[in-house]
Amino acid sequence: MFDTFFEKYPDYSTVQKPAVDVLDKFRGKLPIQLMDFWNAYGFGTYMNGYLKMVDPSEFQQLFDEAYNNMNNEIVFAVTGLGDFLTWTGDAIRAVYFKNGYDSIIESGDDMEWFFDMDLADEGFLRDNLDDKNYVAAKAKLGEPGYDECFGYVPLLGIGGQEKAAHLQIVKIKEHISLIAQTLGKIK
Repeated sequence: MFDTFFEKYPDYSTVQKPAVDVLDKFRGKLPIQLMDFWNAYGFGTYMNGYLKMVDPSEFQQLFDEAYNNMNNEIVFAVTGLGDFLTWTGDAIRAVYFKNGYDSIIESGDDMEWFFDMDLADEGFLRDNLDDKNYVAAKAKLGEPGYDECFGYVPLLGIGGQEKAAHLQIVKIKEHISLIAQTLGKIK
């Protein structure tokens, strides 16, 4: 399972394995393949630092404060640019806090397809997760830590430019909170 994903991105860093109570809390609420991924590889950093698999319990309150979560979506990953990936119950949504919008990026509950086909495809990353500035910023600033991402300074919503030169390493939670406080909840 996830063979293509790990062939493309063999290096990863596990920060912690999920506790039994975390697995129990999300069993039946998230696709079984995602739970299998957590069991096998844990929460940590993948895709050359671009994708962080996270414990939803640690990000859900912030997500609910910054996004109009009417569907009770569950955060399961954060990108290197602070975008949240959520499970809607039947699809994967990307919430682009930096730009103030969201988008369904994969329908269905086949997480193996999402990892092996979507995340391993350069076109998908470019079109759906806008990873181009991440690579340039990482080359200049280094890889953000597990609790960090690149954030545009100043924020895009108040006139910042979407260029790699305007990215800084920021704490994920504080940055998303700042965006929500400054620009409001994404609806």
